[in-house]
Amino acid sequence: MNLAERRFRFLKSASCLFTLMVVCLVLQAVISVYSEKMYATESAAAASSFVSTDAESKAEQTKKTMGVVAADCKKCHPSEVAAWMKTVHFQSPDERLFKFEGNTKKYATAMGLTSADLQGDSMCADCHGTKAVRDGQVKVISGVSCEKCHGAAGGEDGWLNRHQSYHASMPISRAEETPEHRAERLKFCDQAGMKRSSDIYGLSKSCFKCHIVGNEKLIAAGHKAASAFDFVSWTGGEVKHNFLVDKTKNADAPSLWMERTGGTAENRKRVKFVVGTLVQLETALRARAKATNPAVIPQISGIIAAANGKLSQINAAAPTPEVQAVINLITPMFGTLFAPLPTDKETYTKAADEVAEQAKLFAKKYDGADFSKLDSVIKRYPPHYSQQFQDKYLNK
Repeated sequence: MNLAERRFRFLKSASCLFTLMVVCLVLQAVISVYSEKMYATESAAAASSFVSTDAESKAEQTKKTMGVVAADCKKCHPSEVAAWMKTVHFQSPDERLFKFEGNTKKYATAMGLTSADLQGDSMCADCHGTKAVRDGQVKVISGVSCEKCHGAAGGEDGWLNRHQSYHASMPISRAEETPEHRAERLKFCDQAGMKRSSDIYGLSKSCFKCHIVGNEKLIAAGHKAASAFDFVSWTGGEVKHNFLVDKTKNADAPSLWMERTGGTAENRKRVKFVVGTLVQLETALRARAKATNPAVIPQISGIIAAANGKLSQINAAAPTPEVQAVINLITPMFGTLFAPLPTDKETYTKAADEVAEQAKLFAKKYDGADFSKLDSVIKRYPPHYSQQFQDKYLNK
């Protein structure tokens, strides 16, 4: 090989090496930009800057609501979104807000609302759709969606990006996340208002804030004071969406929760049944605290009585100090429960606060393993499917 050939080969190798270095630098820059965008919210604000969503106004939560499309939920949760699109939650605006006829028109007229109002910032849309700010106005952007149950996700300190960020500066898999980072991440999400699968009390509250109606004027117009809603039954049927670990299987309990904790669907169902009944009672008590209409009070009080009766069945099968304390609190109220008194607001708000504390304590204290005797009671509440869902997907 002559000198010219050796020189050519050397220059060719150097050229390839230079090209490879350029490609690596470009890839590094791309990854850096990608990581910066994906983890833009990783540097958390001080904990003191967070405000619980329970204390936020509906307007503030609406501003933080992104919606399934803007939040790109389908990117990580395709099976969950597909399951949601089959439910009456998804269809609710079409049936209850966009068609100004039947009961919709009746209730809206009674509340002084127009057809256009229902598609914007109306009380009806609070439960029959998802509201968000679009082009400076509050609009209904979808049906009852992810953020209606799991909390508004956007805003400067929102939980959307952080709940899927497993490292402070690098895109890594969930399995590679350190326990320390996970604890910090989940704390951030909780403080930012996310209702995670482990928060049975918070999720139950999200359900009952709509499935028990506290507006007296609306009830007086003929709207039901409550759905025939049971937390275990309804979340175990049509709206069940536990696909995170295996996107092909709708598990009977949150799959990642089971993977991480070793918890079982049976035990979780028992805790949900008790906590859900306590939250039903709490929500009804708060509605009763505001009630003044003699025609409406018996309807709300009936919900309280029913929840207390259910708790009595629970306590007979699997007694606990928390449930017994609630029964002892509520039972003496039955003498005046169905009649208005000047002290109602104070009386029932105080009772609701106490029930809430017992519900949170129960959810934190028990894992359901010792409550197998509740199974016979729970069987009376099979998985719930709407008639629309049955006709379209089950009765074929």
